[in-house]
Amino acid sequence: MRLRRMSSAALVVAVGLGLLTPTAQASEPSWSGGGCPAPQADVPLPVTRDHGVLQAQVFDRQVPDPSVYAGRVGFVWAALQSAQPGGVLASSYVTAFRNAPAREYTPEWFKTNHPDWIEYTPDRTTPAWEFNNQVYTPIDISNPAVRQWYTSTLIDPAIAAGFKVIAVDNIGVRNDFNVSGHYDANGQWVQQFGTDPKDPAWVADVLDWLRYLRDYAHARGVAVAFNLTFNGSLHDQFQDKSPEYIADLDQMIDISDIWLNEQGFTVHRVENVTDDEWQLMFDLLRRHRCKPSVVMNKLPTAYWNEATPEQRQWVVANYLLYREAPAMLESTGSKDYAAFNEIPEMAADLGTAITPPLRRGPVLWTRLYREGMTVVNPSSTQSTNLSLPPGTWTDLHGVQYSGHIIVSANTGLVLKKN
Repeated sequence: MRLRRMSSAALVVAVGLGLLTPTAQASEPSWSGGGCPAPQADVPLPVTRDHGVLQAQVFDRQVPDPSVYAGRVGFVWAALQSAQPGGVLASSYVTAFRNAPAREYTPEWFKTNHPDWIEYTPDRTTPAWEFNNQVYTPIDISNPAVRQWYTSTLIDPAIAAGFKVIAVDNIGVRNDFNVSGHYDANGQWVQQFGTDPKDPAWVADVLDWLRYLRDYAHARGVAVAFNLTFNGSLHDQFQDKSPEYIADLDQMIDISDIWLNEQGFTVHRVENVTDDEWQLMFDLLRRHRCKPSVVMNKLPTAYWNEATPEQRQWVVANYLLYREAPAMLESTGSKDYAAFNEIPEMAADLGTAITPPLRRGPVLWTRLYREGMTVVNPSSTQSTNLSLPPGTWTDLHGVQYSGHIIVSANTGLVLKKN
């Protein structure tokens, strides 16, 4: 794969840092300095930037004073209020296939008023509860009457309250909660989907629903932010790495204005995302690198400061490897979720990127910035060598490196040139 020709300014910096080597290969030879064109959108989008870490805030119920966002946060997913500090765009929360957050519409209300709207599992008796949550009712999003009720009840009030983005949560690329069908107004069973979670009929219905929501919002000058979380790095019954799943996910991301991915490179678990799962995640993020996005990394601890410094640096190193200007980052523990977390590693700023991500050898990845470089070894088992350019380099925790270093497996480094 041939290298993209660098601008003269980038070439001077690269040679000065000693990072132009015959073995460095650009993952995207068409990459150009600046990465992404300015978005041509008729709806509000977050104001992003091409350097440092731009944070997002996912839920804000533990943020009493949003002034803490200044200079750090560009977007709030599921905000309580539309009014935010300057430069911060807020979104209002709904769920894709249920009536959340409108708790007043109980399952009993649907049974009494609209029994033909309720979606059931194959036993034709049990509602297709998501996450076994029996507060909000699964509804038939293909029904025009449901769509009209959903938009007038859940979306229109948010727009009237001043929200410029609608955050749509829990979008299932797969039918993982076993939606099978519903009863019509005459009490007759209507079969909609088979038992395969990737039933093409399910995918077609979801794609049509997402386009409907996008077009409805756009007609009112409002954007949509879809939570489309990548299942390829999960270690449970929902894991899916298949080409057809990834193709369906790509289509849904393309429909969104802003994309939330809750998995990131930590995936709710002690170990980081590594090996082929890392590559799948990385490739997905780079394919959609010009889409405004929020990648969330849920650390395996109750509070962010209980996570190891190495793991926190891993999150930022990966962000700086894949990011372009529209990318935003969120990281949190399980109990400080929805709080503004002053994670020191997320203050890192190496200036603007002057190369795309570069693969250096069988496992190592680096990316050159004007004031340093990011290094990621996503192998779960294989350490590797890296020859640093002359001088001393310092990571986010003050550790200094020079000469030939060993980059351990499952390690990320953000290195600033002294």
